[in-house]
Amino acid sequence: MNELFLGMLAAVVVALMITGIARVAARKRQDRLRAQGYELIFSLKSYSAWVDCQSDEPLMSRDADELASPEPLARARAVKDAAFPGMSQHMLRLLQAHSRLVEYLWRQNLLRLSLASGWRPAWQDPSYQQIRGAQEDLIQEMIGLCQEMIGDREQEWRQTGTDFAFSSSMSTGASARA
Repeated sequence: MNELFLGMLAAVVVALMITGIARVAARKRQDRLRAQGYELIFSLKSYSAWVDCQSDEPLMSRDADELASPEPLARARAVKDAAFPGMSQHMLRLLQAHSRLVEYLWRQNLLRLSLASGWRPAWQDPSYQQIRGAQEDLIQEMIGLCQEMIGDREQEWRQTGTDFAFSSSMSTGASARA
C-alpha cells in the first residue's frame, strides 16, 4: 500500500514537473513571438517614416539598392519570414506598393530635373496621396494583424457620440428626469 501511494505520488510529481516545464517553454515562445511582433511593428513604422522622408528629396544621389529595398522594409521582411509566415500575402502587397511608390518617385524626380511642367511637390499631388494613403492603410492593417497574433490588441475606444442608440437613450433619460 505504501509502495502504491509512493508510486502514485512520484507520478503526480513528475506530471507537475512536466506541466511546469511545458508552461515555461510556452511562455518563452510567447515572449519571443511578442518581441518579434514588436520588432515587426517598429520596422513597419520605421519604413513609413523612411517613405515620408523620400517624398520630395532628389533620388539621383541615393543608392539604388536603398531605394529598391530600404533597411526598415528589409528588416520587416526578415522578421515576417522568421516569425509570421502567415503574413506573406500582406508583405507581398506592401512590396508591390513600395514598387509603385518608387516608380512614382522616379517619374517625379525626372520631371523635376527636366524642369517639366508636370512636377509638383508630393503633398500637393493627388497621385502621391492615393499611393501613400493605400500604403499607410496596408501598414496599419499589418500592424493590427501583428498585434492580434501576439495577443497585444488594444481595446478599441467606443465613441459614444456617434452611437445613436446611446445618444438617444441619454437624451430621453434627461428629458424624463426634467
